Amino acid sequence: MIELIVIGLIQTGWLLWKINYSKRIKKNYKGRVIAKVIDVKKHGFPERRWGKVHTYYPTYQYSVNGIVYEKRSSWGYYDKLRYPLGSEIVMYYDEKKPQRSAVGGRMEEEFREESIRHVAFVTGLYWLMILFCIYVRFSSDFQ
Repeated sequence: MIELIVIGLIQTGWLLWKINYSKRIKKNYKGRVIAKVIDVKKHGFPERRWGKVHTYYPTYQYSVNGIVYEKRSSWGYYDKLRYPLGSEIVMYYDEKKPQRSAVGGRMEEEFREESIRHVAFVTGLYWLMILFCIYVRFSSDFQ
């Protein structure tokens, strides 16, 4: 039973983090520009049963008010073709500090309102299941 509660707390923490991060991105990153992938670094992991695994970290270049910025992604991707060299993507940036930026695709995919509602729904169902398990365990009707 304690394992279910711990998992529920982790799920709830993830939901709260996702809501907070989404609000912070929307509040701070209002600028929008087209960025170009100028480099992709490959990092490998040791051999495993399934073979060598590589993660690819793109570097983006974008310009705001005539100043050129470069940013290496802190998110690694297993798919080399997700952001191929020379491709253009939407980049959101902080208008006060343009060097602070977020990749548009990731922001749009991961932090949409529908995504947050989905996680909230699953978290709510999980807590209902935990409450039902507690009720069954301690209820005299089921013993």
